[in-house]
Amino acid sequence: MTALRLLPEFEAALCRVPGISQASVRTTPDALPIEVHVVARDEKPAKQVVRDVQSVAMAQFDLDIDHRIVSVVQIPDGAVDVGDDTAAQEAVASEPAEVPRPALTSISTTKSEGETVVDVTMAIGREIYTGRATGPSGPAHRPRVIATATLAALTELLGIPASVESAQVLEVGMREVAVTTLTLTIPRLGDQALCGSALVRGDEEDAVARSVLAAVNRRLAG
Repeated sequence: MTALRLLPEFEAALCRVPGISQASVRTTPDALPIEVHVVARDEKPAKQVVRDVQSVAMAQFDLDIDHRIVSVVQIPDGAVDVGDDTAAQEAVASEPAEVPRPALTSISTTKSEGETVVDVTMAIGREIYTGRATGPSGPAHRPRVIATATLAALTELLGIPASVESAQVLEVGMREVAVTTLTLTIPRLGDQALCGSALVRGDEEDAVARSVLAAVNRRLAG
């Protein structure tokens, strides 16, 4: 199961705790934390930092965090000498591996009896995801159909309700830009609006699909 980052608000709240400078929270697709990594100063015991994490999680987000999933790296203030990168290496080691991002592999469009059928294939790591959407064949409707098919391909990965609010190709200065807005329903947080854009480089369909990816990738990356 791919670990996601669906709680950027929790990460931001942890970074406001005195002594904590960085935080990364990995979640299941339903936004339940499975890993919490924090970088903190050594002004308080590591166990107290863990309790601070648990308190913020429960008080602000109604999340019951098991202390065993919380990883704390403490770096003393001013403890790094010139040429000594030990603390820096510890901080880097504490950061979890980058979450693989979905990549667009193919888009196919067919027309039948006044409707457009769009099939989109995505890949994340070695896993393949497909999505299909059907809608009116008019040019004004095509971006939304493509965006819906792209989002459908990501449904299994996201694991939460999501919908396309709007999708269109706009003229911005001398260029065309695909802009898509999405709504994700995040457990405990409610509806979250996302927006992504992509320059049109000769293919509007590709740009619309990439604009959906831009919006979703920002969410997964926190």
